[in-house]
Amino acid sequence: MNKFASIVLTAAALSLTAPAAFAADAKRNDRLYDATGSSVAKVNRVADDGDILVIYKGKVRRIQAETLSKTDGKLITTLTKKELRRLK
Repeated sequence: MNKFASIVLTAAALSLTAPAAFAADAKRNDRLYDATGSSVAKVNRVADDGDILVIYKGKVRRIQAETLSKTDGKLITTLTKKELRRLK
């Protein structure tokens, strides 16, 4: 295998693990905020795939890693509280 092929394979592997790499930014007991900036809940668990689990309105909700970001040290989801209530 030549050097170029190994670089391409490494780049492809990194792109596949990007959501899981973000999971390192979310930690248990981090406060989660919704799209409007309102506090939602504390992170109960961070899954291996980067999704987080929170208890919201008495139910465990799984929030996909793709909706999460960190802004000014806050963990924010692009979902609103109404959308969070529909999650399972």
